[in-house]
Amino acid sequence: MNSSKTWPWLALVALLAGCQATPYQRQPLAEPAQWALPGEIGQNMAREAWWSGFGDPALLRVLEQARRRNPDLEIALLKLRKAQLEAGLADSDARPTLSGALSGNRSRPLDGGGGSRTHSESLKVDYEVDLWGRLDAARRASGEAFVASRYDAVSADLLSDSAAAELYWDIAAGKAKIALAEAALADAGRAQALARSKWKAGALAEQDVTQADSAALEQRANLLSLREQLRKKENALALLLDGPPGSPLPDIPPLAARFAAPGVAAGLPGELLRRRPDLMAAEARLRGKLADVDQKRADFFPRFSLGGDVSRGSAAPGAQLGLGATLSLPFLNWRQLNLKLKSGEADYQLAEAEFRKTLYAAYREVEEGLAARRRLEDSAALQREAQGLAARNEALAESRYRAGEADMQSWLDAARGKRQADEKMLESNLERLKNLALLYKALGGGAGAG
Repeated sequence: MNSSKTWPWLALVALLAGCQATPYQRQPLAEPAQWALPGEIGQNMAREAWWSGFGDPALLRVLEQARRRNPDLEIALLKLRKAQLEAGLADSDARPTLSGALSGNRSRPLDGGGGSRTHSESLKVDYEVDLWGRLDAARRASGEAFVASRYDAVSADLLSDSAAAELYWDIAAGKAKIALAEAALADAGRAQALARSKWKAGALAEQDVTQADSAALEQRANLLSLREQLRKKENALALLLDGPPGSPLPDIPPLAARFAAPGVAAGLPGELLRRRPDLMAAEARLRGKLADVDQKRADFFPRFSLGGDVSRGSAAPGAQLGLGATLSLPFLNWRQLNLKLKSGEADYQLAEAEFRKTLYAAYREVEEGLAARRRLEDSAALQREAQGLAARNEALAESRYRAGEADMQSWLDAARGKRQADEKMLESNLERLKNLALLYKALGGGAGAG
């Protein structure tokens, strides 16, 4: 076959092949076979069922208010609406475009002679024939942006629940700490009274009185600090609920010494891509980047548009029909288009690397959360033993002091030890609760969220 006759056909085949939609293929990803410390099996991770597992109606009320009033959720929903509208605009670009115009004109000579009036009406229709898939690629890119925004809204729900729960528990723990500090201050007051009565009776030196007074001052200062910390947490929750500092909050009881807690069904690492909405959003944006590359590739090819218009004016007695076609040749600006294509391909490669990094960070977040959960459970068991020993030691020290077998400082040291053990137990409970919220978010809540 004559080569001079063959090459145009080969060029046409290459041209047609180049404008096909590129199928998305997930990049090779390494994933753990299983978690080092798996969670429970069969645990219901559905949103309402899981949070109800804490058995805390006040927590559920705060979560419900956060879902209705959290400004971050409102922002996510507005972005979702914007992505939906942009997807609709991209779809409209592939449809015929209608436009109309009305015009009128009146002229009059300066010498005062007779004037004239003219008017016209027109209706135009334009339609670009999507021969190379350029408009289809734009529609796919906008569609993936909309899908990603839907997953972003689900992620915002998870973040809202987690953030609201953590602030709720911070406030509950803050109230429990204040209750401990108030009890400690009351104990310090009783120690003051006892030391002062013994000193007046001549059974003790004045130093015991000053030590008891110093301990009471320390407790008052501690109480002031704890109340300030509580106000900051309450202001943070008010902001989360879209209110100014000092806004009324739902009644939050002090953190209980023992609490109910739902389990965590971690599943398999390979399921994380189907559970975490942020990962699904990242992959949707990755597919959108691929569609962007297809669009930039199609920008090289000629654009063929059809148009028609119907017009009528005062200069012509009847309506006029016009038909036309336009062929544009953007490939004449080859260098600029090629740079845009290379930039789009680089964007896609960058998005691939970022997606891989995000996925591996998610694996790490779950793995570390599960490990922390095991550690915190073991630590809580040890802390409960330490708390019991500290309480016993304080009771013995007080008994010895009252019997005159020990000085005031020994009793104060033992009381401080018990108070610190109680605070550590409280912090341990708070960490365990926050760890559960972190794991729930890290696992994407219920499987198949969004």
